[in-house]
Amino acid sequence: MWSVAAVALAAVLAGTMGTAAQLGPGDLGPTAAASWRSVLGGFGLLAASMLRRQAPWRYRFPVRWVALGWLGAAVGPLAFFVAADRTGVAVATLVALGTAPLAAGLLDWMTAGQRPNRHWLIGVTTALAGVALLSGGAIQVVGSGVVLAALAGCGVPCQGFAAQKLMMDRPPLTAMATVVGGGMVLLLPTALMEAGNALGSAVSMATVAYLGLVTLALGHVLFGLGLKRLSLRMAVVVGLLEPAVAATLAMTVLAEPVTTALLTGICLVIAGITVAAMDASTNPGNLSR
Repeated sequence: MWSVAAVALAAVLAGTMGTAAQLGPGDLGPTAAASWRSVLGGFGLLAASMLRRQAPWRYRFPVRWVALGWLGAAVGPLAFFVAADRTGVAVATLVALGTAPLAAGLLDWMTAGQRPNRHWLIGVTTALAGVALLSGGAIQVVGSGVVLAALAGCGVPCQGFAAQKLMMDRPPLTAMATVVGGGMVLLLPTALMEAGNALGSAVSMATVAYLGLVTLALGHVLFGLGLKRLSLRMAVVVGLLEPAVAATLAMTVLAEPVTTALLTGICLVIAGITVAAMDASTNPGNLSR
């Protein structure tokens, strides 16, 4: 169960992003925060892998899996921010988080023959019901925004699937550094354009440093350790803990209203993850190259 705990801790770190951004300076926009989070997180992972003599360039470079991971790392966050702008944060969050475990389950089924069992199906349904409550009663639904949110939801499974492929012949840290490092390269031009907002003050720099080095770099190290022994679908379901953590911090740190819907949503997410964890087929299996 330590693998589940590692992914859960990664989700907890990711769940602090919204609160950190809210406590940061007002001129730090979402595009600046997202791009610099990717750049600093990528540099952090690359530096850690180099210190451990596990740098990505010491290993072979399977283009198809690396490219898949890079696209997931770069396109996912940008697609989500555009989706949130078009159709609202609540709808974008619900669609993205709803798509992610389904995409992961499909990937596991198609590539490793691991059909989702009863515990996983019940758990993911329960957790997604909790996410729906946490997302609030949004009514603005824009078709293009929903499509982009679904695309964003495929980002994490693509990263995870690519990382699992790379872990066949390299350590988890190297695999995650390869995936996230590629996303960093793709988002570097955007980050440079947003440098004034991200690096304009000490508070801004501290905020993006936390977002990049803690929520992304450390979070992906933990996520990679979990992926080493968990099925992709299980790891993504545990990641649904992120909105529950975000909602809890919003109520306790940001003093947002405590509602029955939020409390029920948090309980449903935790219950769903607990049930899904009973899925016996947690090993990633022998994924074909």
